[in-house]
Amino acid sequence: MPSRNATGDTPAKAPRADARRNAELVLAGARRAVATHGLDASYHEIARLAGVGVGTVYRRFPQRDELMEAVLLDTLDELIQEAERALEHPDPWEGFTGLFAGLALRTGENAGLSGSLDERGGPRVAARRRRLLDLLHRTTERAQRAGALRDDVGPQDIPYLARAATSAGCVLDLPAGPEQPRRAITVILDGLRTRGGRA
Repeated sequence: MPSRNATGDTPAKAPRADARRNAELVLAGARRAVATHGLDASYHEIARLAGVGVGTVYRRFPQRDELMEAVLLDTLDELIQEAERALEHPDPWEGFTGLFAGLALRTGENAGLSGSLDERGGPRVAARRRRLLDLLHRTTERAQRAGALRDDVGPQDIPYLARAATSAGCVLDLPAGPEQPRRAITVILDGLRTRGGRA
């Protein structure tokens, strides 16, 4: 007979291994779909990318908002971890550039981050967004206090500059090569640092 907890209730069984794996596959597929198609990605596309049946997607996430929230929370949590590492980096400029590059590459690869996160993601997503922006603000000001980042740039400018580095896949019929985003990031960062700052 299953043991009971302090309230006398029988504890719920842990999800089966295959159920956990399906949930992970669905979330990974949803992240890929949202990255390409934004928050309106279809369940059929998510199922295809996850390698599962569409019924599995509906069983794991019967509410679309719940799935989109999980995707955004997963992505924002990764960015928050990068921002925390940036703020703790012993070199303020190196910390800032690492966060800038990570933000640029992730937003360039993820169409879902270009939408209205507060409206589409709910209060937990809004809280994560505020946390990320706070860390970005502190990392930016830290690099400025160190004299490495020009002081005429505000923290609110950084997400737009990061997005601009990876926003265009093709310009004047010239497709961006695989190294184009990093080249653009390097050029933008070179323009952001002070003359006395290090590359």
